[in-house]
Amino acid sequence: MKKIFLLSLLLMTFVVVSWAVPRPMESITNYNVMLLHGAYGHKNDDGELQGFEENSNLPQAYDAINYLGNANIGRYVEKVNEKKPRLNQWLRTRIFEEPVYDSAYEAVHNSCVYHWRAFSLPPNSSIENAIELGNRTWNADGKFGGRRALVEEAQEVKTWKVPDSLGQMVEGQKALQIIRQNPDLYRQLASRYILIGHSMGGVVAREYTQNSNYYYGDVDKIITLDSPHEGTGALNMQVGLLLFCSEIRRKSFKENRV
Repeated sequence: MKKIFLLSLLLMTFVVVSWAVPRPMESITNYNVMLLHGAYGHKNDDGELQGFEENSNLPQAYDAINYLGNANIGRYVEKVNEKKPRLNQWLRTRIFEEPVYDSAYEAVHNSCVYHWRAFSLPPNSSIENAIELGNRTWNADGKFGGRRALVEEAQEVKTWKVPDSLGQMVEGQKALQIIRQNPDLYRQLASRYILIGHSMGGVVAREYTQNSNYYYGDVDKIITLDSPHEGTGALNMQVGLLLFCSEIRRKSFKENRV
């Protein structure tokens, strides 16, 4: 009887602990880990901010062979004589224990981390950048070539060739649309997101999940690094100055009427 009681107690303890302790997330291979950079990316040799020009004939994410727009959160592969690995490389190799790929093109198609390009206009408002992050209809006018919303591109680069209605093998954007229509295929594709945002990137991630009407409920975690969620000091000072000037004008108008 004593043994049965102890066994029952042990079983109950196991059940309670299993229920109380938070469960780990699913395998990281089921996720697209997206790195979202701040308002300003790296500058080129001429001192110009990296981004995209409207009406430029840029390739879709799957076909891209060059890094599409530098940003300040990291590269896929280390540069020669680079003293410290960027956040991207550190996450991939040290935390997720991914292999070290020979090229950025190979890495972006195999890594769970997506950081293939910067926002089209890094200094844009966080709301506008949130649209580019998650609105699947972004760039319907084709102003930025083959570019699509970042959440779309993160999935697009992971697709494989599939036959279309005519039996022709397609990839990239076309393959993604076909895979989405087939639940068995879509379950094999990473379809959940973890967003890691630095500065403006963290604000954009929050705007996307909290304030947009095109959020699909597919983000499981958001990590923000030094993100001004309550505004910046300079902006708060400007707003305060405007309120102060408005109050002065109101008092002046009231005094003049008297």
